[in-house]
Amino acid sequence: MKTAVTIARLLLGFIFLVFGLDFFLHFLEKLVTFPAIGPKASDYLGALANAGYFFPVLKSIEVVCGIFLLVNRYTALFIVVVFPIALNIFLFDVFLATSLLFLGGGILVLNLFLAYAYRKNYGGLVANQII
Repeated sequence: MKTAVTIARLLLGFIFLVFGLDFFLHFLEKLVTFPAIGPKASDYLGALANAGYFFPVLKSIEVVCGIFLLVNRYTALFIVVVFPIALNIFLFDVFLATSLLFLGGGILVLNLFLAYAYRKNYGGLVANQII
């Protein structure tokens, strides 16, 4: 189990680090050809890009989380931080860009597996507390 957790953590960290850095450095377009996405997906991404702040903030978070996952520091925290990102990537792929579903599905599965592996760290998040 420890080996599977280590592989999943390194893979998830690598994915977030590479795709986060690609936003700033534009190196993946020279190495990989991604399948075309539909017009709805392009419009959605264009609207987010037109906001101006969204992608720089998102990709900065991805880079930081990727680094921390790779070096295995505060892993339980960064698994929680990247979960909304992973879920949105998956939902984007399900509803707007089904040709990329393998990527979003893989990211979500890795994130959920790691959350399960680190579940003992999340007791305070889900404990019943009376206010």
